[in-house]
Amino acid sequence: MQYHGRIFSVAVVILFNILRYYYYHQYLALPFKWNFFILTFIFLTIAWWCGKQFDSAKYYSERDPLTNTYNRRTLEQNSRKIMKKCDREKHSLGVIMLDLNNFKEVNDQYGHQKGDELLVQIASKLTKFVKKNDLVARWGGDEFVILVSNIKEDFGTDYTQTLLKKLKEHNSSEFSSIGASIGYAVYPRDGDNLQKLIQIADGGMYKEKRYSDK
Repeated sequence: MQYHGRIFSVAVVILFNILRYYYYHQYLALPFKWNFFILTFIFLTIAWWCGKQFDSAKYYSERDPLTNTYNRRTLEQNSRKIMKKCDREKHSLGVIMLDLNNFKEVNDQYGHQKGDELLVQIASKLTKFVKKNDLVARWGGDEFVILVSNIKEDFGTDYTQTLLKKLKEHNSSEFSSIGASIGYAVYPRDGDNLQKLIQIADGGMYKEKRYSDK
């Protein structure tokens, strides 16, 4: 969770109190009283609390409530900023679409609560695997999208295979049948917008899923 709301609120209160001090005690030449600091402390406390509520609301509006990864709307908004940054720095952006195999069997056999627990575990693995500037989002159901900045030439092979290997490490005996299928696309090589890149990555993912089901 970021501190933008709290920093802005506190900065406004500090500025207000500086102006208050100079107006009453310098311009009007009123005697300075110790309760000035009490009022300042009260104002700062209120500002910090209000800023925290703003930061909290903004944080949860950007997140998937189950997995705490970014939601689809935030992914779409941030993708445009990330692509512009890639254009400026002459870098490529990797877009990964990931879908769990046999996820329906978990819900059918163990119930939706266990299915939710599995999604949380997968999301945690993905978040720990990616770099700080990468973005993990739940696209819907058991599908996740990852935006990988400044990718290398081995992105389509080594990176995706390492990711799959990390995901398999989570498997417990009750989820031993669960695997994942991955498709990917590269910006700007494969498309100039997220919709096109997702379409290509989605096609590759389902091609891999059909192969694994054989």
